[in-house]
Amino acid sequence: MKSNSWIESLLKRPYFIYSFLTLFIFLGIVGYTKIDRKLFPDSNYPEIAVVIVQPGGSAKSLAANVSVVVEEELYTLDDIRRVYSTTIDEVSVIRAEFEYSKNLDMASSDVTNSLNKIRSTLPSNIKEPQVHKISTATAPILVVAVSAKEGESDFESIRELAQNDIKHRLLKLKGISNVDIFGGYEKEIQIIIDKKRLDELGLDFATTLAQIQKSSTDYTIGFITNTTSRYLLKSSGKKDSVNALKALHISPDIVLSDIANIYFGHYENSSAYYGNAKEAIAISVQRSINADVVKTIELVEEELVDIRG
Repeated sequence: MKSNSWIESLLKRPYFIYSFLTLFIFLGIVGYTKIDRKLFPDSNYPEIAVVIVQPGGSAKSLAANVSVVVEEELYTLDDIRRVYSTTIDEVSVIRAEFEYSKNLDMASSDVTNSLNKIRSTLPSNIKEPQVHKISTATAPILVVAVSAKEGESDFESIRELAQNDIKHRLLKLKGISNVDIFGGYEKEIQIIIDKKRLDELGLDFATTLAQIQKSSTDYTIGFITNTTSRYLLKSSGKKDSVNALKALHISPDIVLSDIANIYFGHYENSSAYYGNAKEAIAISVQRSINADVVKTIELVEEELVDIRG
């Protein structure tokens, strides 16, 4: 009896089946090489973190006047799942978690609009709120420790090298969204004013500080430490600003170098990092949210090899 089954017809043509199998295998290999690979699936809820700084504010005051106000406003947003905050002296971090249906960019836009709406009700002395998107791409894909052989270089120079040359080269790579440098030793201009010398010349600290600040917008003072014998001013200016600062006139006959020691260096560290059991400068590399993790790491490692060479 003659069979008309199309399956039987195909089975009688094995090479036709082999061709299909070969095609499917080829497409699978091509798809695997092109698909973006990630360390973990995107299973986290879309989340936005709001960082609010109030200089001199206590944790209790920040919680009552900032955190609670912002939390109540964020709970009015669409698709909000929960809002919670962490508050310490001077800093409050409010996190808003949304449902999976909420796009991360849209969530960020909604949070920013909400903050703008209640900005006038928040304390006037808070700094501009920072809005950060939290996703699987937030965690670094690579942290590199940079240090020099003993006696060959100082950590200030290593920090400057990492902050400028290495960071800029890594940021140009495909798939890199951000590069953070940490580990202390950040260079800045130090202006150590001799209080005794200031008094001898009949000058006051407020006048001296005002003269430095109005002379140029390049001299942005970070913070001030005062003792019984000296004042420390910290500026984010560059090394070539030192000579200009030394020649800065505080009065017609007095320049800044007459009353202060001015140099380019670091005063004290605010953070530390250890790599391979020794002190180092850390370079934290973050990927773009849609970047292939494996390929991005390979690109960074290739670039680091080129930098070492």
